[in-house]
Amino acid sequence: MDVEDSIIYKDIYRNAYFVLTGVLSVDDLLEYNGCVLPFEPYSTNEEIKENVYNDIINYFIELEEYEKCGDIKKIKDTIYNKKKNVNFVKNKKDAK
Repeated sequence: MDVEDSIIYKDIYRNAYFVLTGVLSVDDLLEYNGCVLPFEPYSTNEEIKENVYNDIINYFIELEEYEKCGDIKKIKDTIYNKKKNVNFVKNKKDAK
């Protein structure tokens, strides 16, 4: 990976962190730096795939920025634990 790719890679995950945690909106990022993101820019947190959250968490683990990892993990867990609980209840009702 060359320096330019490294900078873009850094921007992708930092932008994702800012948007997911509500520090900045997509519109704010568009005005600032063009808004490179690892997901569709106007997606809701619930529409983002679990592996995208994992990629963002892994990026910040590599940088040892554990507070950011925790912030993203809380968002991911809230969404995906809720989805798993809904599926569990639905499957339990179907089994009856």
